Parts: sequence; C-alpha cells; structure tokens
Amino acid sequence: MNMKFKHIAAVLAGAAALVAPSCSLDEKFYSEVTPDTFFTSPESTYAVLCRPFTHWKWYIGADRWYLQELTTDEMVCPKRGADWYNGGEYYRLHYHTWSPDDRFVVNTYDGTTGGISRALEAKADLEGVDYNAIGLSDAVKADHINQLNAITAYFYMKGLDYFGGMPIYHSVNDGLRPRNTALETFRHVETLLKNAIPSLAKKSSLGASEDGYIKQAAAAAMLAQLYFNAEAYIGEKHFDECAQICRDIIGGLYGVYELDDTWYGPHTFDNDSSREAIWNVPSENSKVEWNWYFKYFYHYSSYVYFDIETAGYNGFILAPSLNPQGSYYTQWKLGSPYRKFNDKDLRKKPYRYLGNKQYEGMFLVGKQVNFDDPTKECLGQKEYSGKVINMVDQVARFSEVGSKYGSVAELPSTMADGEENSGIRLVKSPQPNLADKQLRWNPDCPVIRLSEIYYMLAECELRAGHKKEAAELINQVRARNFENRNDPDPVTVDNLDEYRMLDEWMIEFLGEGRRRTDLIRWGAFTSESWWDHTPSNDRNMNRFPIPNSAISANNLIKQNPGYGGAAEE
Repeated sequence: MNMKFKHIAAVLAGAAALVAPSCSLDEKFYSEVTPDTFFTSPESTYAVLCRPFTHWKWYIGADRWYLQELTTDEMVCPKRGADWYNGGEYYRLHYHTWSPDDRFVVNTYDGTTGGISRALEAKADLEGVDYNAIGLSDAVKADHINQLNAITAYFYMKGLDYFGGMPIYHSVNDGLRPRNTALETFRHVETLLKNAIPSLAKKSSLGASEDGYIKQAAAAAMLAQLYFNAEAYIGEKHFDECAQICRDIIGGLYGVYELDDTWYGPHTFDNDSSREAIWNVPSENSKVEWNWYFKYFYHYSSYVYFDIETAGYNGFILAPSLNPQGSYYTQWKLGSPYRKFNDKDLRKKPYRYLGNKQYEGMFLVGKQVNFDDPTKECLGQKEYSGKVINMVDQVARFSEVGSKYGSVAELPSTMADGEENSGIRLVKSPQPNLADKQLRWNPDCPVIRLSEIYYMLAECELRAGHKKEAAELINQVRARNFENRNDPDPVTVDNLDEYRMLDEWMIEFLGEGRRRTDLIRWGAFTSESWWDHTPSNDRNMNRFPIPNSAISANNLIKQNPGYGGAAEE
C-alpha cells in the first residue's frame, strides 16, 4: 500500500470526497496499513478492487441522471407552486442556461475525476500484491488490474461525454496536469479498453448472476459506445467499428447473452439473472440498495398506491404530451414520451404489483387508487388537498381556472406551471407491496444490456443506408412489448428515419440516463425544439462547463468554449 500522501488523488477526488458518502455502500480506505499486514487473503484484494465500483454505484444516479435526462425532451422537473424552484436550477437544465457553478455540473465533474482517482489508487495498490502468496492466480490478478483499467476508461469516457478533453493521469503520483484534447482522451479510453478486454472474465453460462464487476462484454460494449459517439466527441465517424463490436457481442464472442423474452426481464426483482444483463449496479434489500430515484419521481401520497411506507418528493415527470386543452403537441417532432408508446404496448398500462414478484405496466397515470383496495386513495396535499390525485400528461395550473385564469384556453404550460398532479410518472424499477417488502430495492440498475447493443447496431445500419437490417434489429426487441409479440406499429424501411430512431431509443430506454447523449449524436440537442424549450443553436452547449472550483484547484485547467474558454487547437 502506498503510504505517502497521494497528491493526484487529493486533487482529483477533491470535492468528490464530499459527495461520495451519499452512496449507500460505505467505502473503506486502508491508508494506514502495509501490503504485508493487509493483503493476507483473497478477500483483501476484493476490498481494494471494489473502491471505484462503490463510487460508480453512487455515480450512476442523481446528478448524472439530471444532466442526461432533465436537459432533454424526455423528463422535466417543473415548479409546483412553491415547490421545486430550487433557485432556478431545474429551469437552467431545461433551458440550457447552466453555469460552471451549478451543483449538478460541479458534482459530476468531481464525481468523474473522483472515480478516476479511486481506480488509479486501487490499481497501484493491487499491482504490488503477490497474488500467488494469498492463493490467487496470475490470471485473477490480470483480471483485477484490467477491470480497474476498464472502469478508469469508463470514467474518462463519461468525462469526455460531459466535458470534452480531460487531464490524463497514469499514476496517483503524477503532478498536476492540464486538460488533454478530446482526441487524446478518446485515444486513451480506446487503448485502456482494447488492452483490458482479453484479460477479463467471459460469461459462460446464460443468465448467470451479474455482480457489478466488469466482464469482457461490458468492456467491449464500452468500446462500442466510444466508437458510436465518436463523431460527437472528436469529429470522426467510427460507426463501422461500433457495428462490428456489436455483431461480435450478439454473436457470443465476448460471452453468452440473449434478449429477454419479456419487456420487464431486464428490470424485474431478479434482473441480476436477466439473460441480457451485461453490466448492472447491484442492489439488494437492507444491504446495498440502489434507491436514489424513488423519492424524486413519486407523489407525496404514492406510498398509498404502491402499498408501501415511503413518501415521495413529487419531482420528476415525463415531458407532457398534451397541451392544457387536451390536444397533442404537434409543433415539434421530439418529446411527448408517453404518447410515443403505442396504446397496445404492455408497458403503457398503469403500474400494478401482482404479488410474488409479478407486476404489469410501467407508469403512474390517471386516478391514483390502490388496485387491491379501492378504499386506499392517494389524496392531494397541495392544490388538490383532500381530493384523489389524477395524474395527467399535462403541465398547467388547472386549479387556478376561475381565480386567475378565465378559462382553460388561457392556461400557459411552462416550467413554472406545474401542479401536484402534473405529469406521468415512470416506474422502470418495480415496487413491491408491504406483504413482499423484503423484495424492495432488489432490482439492480441496468447499466448496459443487450438491447442497447441491438439498438446501436441498428443505428449503425441505418447510417450505412441499410434500413431493412436496422428495422429487423429494432423489431426483435420491440416484439416482446406486445401481446403475442404482435406489434401494431413495427419499424419499417418506409417509416425509419432519424426521428423514428430517436423515438425508439426513448421508448426502450426511457429514464435510463442516456437521452442527452443520443440527442447530441444526432445533432438534435441544440437544434431541435420540444416542450417549453427553444433551441440555442449553440453547439458549445453539447458540453458542460468546467466548474470554477476545479479551475481554482488547478490553474492549468482551461474552460470550455462558450463559457469563456478558447476552442481546442
């Protein structure tokens, strides 16, 4: 164990150390022991290996999700009376007017660099361990070291996605460095992943439980993601390379995986054993719980609907499909996520827990009454105090018709006009009732699943002019969302274009923290309109600013263009 103060770890982790404790899994540090006294068993190596993965578990949710979802046509967090204004920070996400001091940006930069520092530190510690002396093979050591290389690549790729070029460090003992270019960061990620993949374990049993560690297919999928978004990152097209990796993953070169037969298979209570799970954040009741999202998504009284104990904060909703008068928005092609689900899609049903790990539907919509006991009603606490909440696919102050507005026709629909019942709520991760409360938080968070590989390959085929092949790939996934696999609106050569492709990404991966990246890849993030959002047409907004706190800590760091910085040379 490196006993001396690690200069780069302190610089990189910085404020990230302040946010990491929000992770449910307590991190353990061993800076006051030596290799001889600490590395005495196989378990001791895993205690070190897990450090960056513990950080990754925290990193996947919260602020990163906000930047990927609340900046897009998919999800919004409107002001609801006196609630959820929060100094305008959610407005700034929606309207693309964020600043270098916004906490979501600061926490994401610190979280990204903190992940890199933890991975480099763990790698330095494990490289000095004699694995044979504690009963482990050299192959296990190579797997551990290359998992750390792969998760380092993951954090660098996320930094590239959010901020552009990142300072590249190879050791915890490196001194302060300026930012590398986006191309240099891209090549660094590419090299780390290419070198790591051959030494990683390969899944050999279909449906074997995922434990959160990185196998060959996960690292290969990361490399495919890097190539998939290369044009947005560095101005180079690498769709052919992405497509080949996707074909290899589907073909079993990196392990055995198959699409799940059901739409809920990748998300259900036992989804660690999903046949299409490639990389999951592990979660288990009363142990390592992945649960940050619950309070932010659901109404104060939704616990009655679910028949559980925890109240919500009533925050995040699907962007509305309907105007206050009840007509669909037709003036823009993006957004309206609930409307984009076909009415026969099994996922469009209201969420209902059926018992014994079975459930149906994926949304809270309409009258919020417990399915099993209609006397249990979700009552309003704000505008609709004492009344049964009726969740609508609209955002407007209906309660003020007559007092402030003469009619519904006069109602505005903006980020300032939410009410407590505004918006459809997503239930991607199922909730049990009190009778099965031991199942709560058992669903893992899917980070990479085989459906994504199919969709990446489909988009690559579309871009290559192979619409028939692209449609067939998407439809292989879509079919499971309908009774008897009878899809009333399959993707076809005639209806597949960039907007249908973006709709398919939204429908399948709704709320999974990727929408911003998909919009950027198609050049839509700063050029398209959606609900209450006028495009800036400023491509600098495809990257977030470097936090002022990071620049103050390292004066070699330069700001991004559009925020006071100069373009890369």
